[in-house]
Amino acid sequence: MLIRAHHIFCIQGFIGKGYSEQFIENMENIIEKLNSCDPLIEVTNAPDCICTACPRLKIINSQSENAKISLVGCEVETEAKILDRKVANSLGIDFGKHYLYSDLLKKLKYIDEEKFDDICSGCQWYSLGYCKKRIICI
Repeated sequence: MLIRAHHIFCIQGFIGKGYSEQFIENMENIIEKLNSCDPLIEVTNAPDCICTACPRLKIINSQSENAKISLVGCEVETEAKILDRKVANSLGIDFGKHYLYSDLLKKLKYIDEEKFDDICSGCQWYSLGYCKKRIICI
């Protein structure tokens, strides 16, 4: 399963709210799979299985002489990549590498409030506090 690094945090705080019903259903299905079978996760810094149902995901068509190329990216891809890098660095994980989901969860115990705030304070969901409550024992 392909998961963006920062989504490791987002998954923890998800409470059934999101951009749309399709997004919520997709996220619930992914979380159910993660919790039921401890899959191998490939960490990425690009759109993943969660992004597929997000209305912010865009397909950008580009014409070349020989072919039409479709690129996929988020409306806020630059910000998402920054979050991915911060999370990967804080958890000591690498893009393109595979980890058991349970092993990624174990790494979360090393995230303190200061690290969490540094990583996530720019997120639109940050002020709601859902992720922080689930990741940090305050």
